Amino acid sequence: MADNVAITAGSGTTIAADDIGGVLHQRVKLSIGADGTAADWPVGSGNQSAVPRVTLATDSPGVAPATTGGLTIFRSLDLDETEEEVKATAGQVYSAWVSNTATSTRFLKFYNATAANVTVGTTTPVITIGIPGNASDDITGILNSGSYGLAFDTAITVAATTGLADADTGAPAANDVIVNIFYK
Repeated sequence: MADNVAITAGSGTTIAADDIGGVLHQRVKLSIGADGTAADWPVGSGNQSAVPRVTLATDSPGVAPATTGGLTIFRSLDLDETEEEVKATAGQVYSAWVSNTATSTRFLKFYNATAANVTVGTTTPVITIGIPGNASDDITGILNSGSYGLAFDTAITVAATTGLADADTGAPAANDVIVNIFYK
C-alpha cells in the first residue's frame, strides 16, 4: 500500500473527523513503528501501561542537573569605558544579568572583537543595552537570548558608558555597572 493517499472531493474516500462546534477536525491515529508497520496506543484506551516511555539522556544540556558542560561565567563588579574581554575567541552569549547602581542610565556595549582590537568610542558595538537608573533602588535586568545564544564569530568584549552613542566614551563611576555574562 502506498504511504500517501490522494484525496479528491467527491471520489468516495472518507477521512475520519470529529465535529466540534460545527467545525470538522481531522482525527489522527498515532502509531509507532518502522515504515510499513505500526503499533497503536489510542489516547484514553485505558492501556497506558503499554505506551512506550521516552527516557531523556542525563548528559543532554538543560535536561538534567550536571556538574560539567554548562556555560562559563564572566563577572565584573565595575564595568566601565575600559573594554573587558569576556572570551578571546569566537563564542555565544546566552544571557546576562546586569545592574546599574547609578541614578542615570548606563549603556552596556558588546563587541565582536578581542579587547586588544576594541577602542571604546571608535569601535562599533554589535549590541547596546540601556540599563535604566534609579534614585532609590539599584536596577537589575536580564538579557536572555534563548537556547541558541548570540553568535560572536571573532571574540566577545564588553564595556559600559554613560552615553548611548557608539562614539561615547563617558566613564561610569566606580561600581555603577555590574555584569554577569553566561557564554560558551
